Amino acid sequence: MVATVIGLELGAACPPGGPLAFGDCEEVRPFAVGVAGVSALLYVAGLTAVRWWTLGLRRRGAADAHASRDWYLLVAALGLIIAPLLSFTLVSTLR
Repeated sequence: MVATVIGLELGAACPPGGPLAFGDCEEVRPFAVGVAGVSALLYVAGLTAVRWWTLGLRRRGAADAHASRDWYLLVAALGLIIAPLLSFTLVSTLR
């Protein structure tokens, strides 16, 4: 999904802009593409980390399948909000 949005952005003509840059090719486009990419990476990394953590809990007998699923769904929902905010902060700082 993110790759599609980034592809549309990079393939769009410069004056009107794509779905992310809102018409500003020189200032906003590189920043928007960076935020979208880093956001996707952070989201997948967070989900993977929680999956590994809950599998370890299940292996030790500290959690069952329902608890594992609940944690995964919680992180999936919160990650949709937190990953873009954190990526915006990271990309802004690293500019």
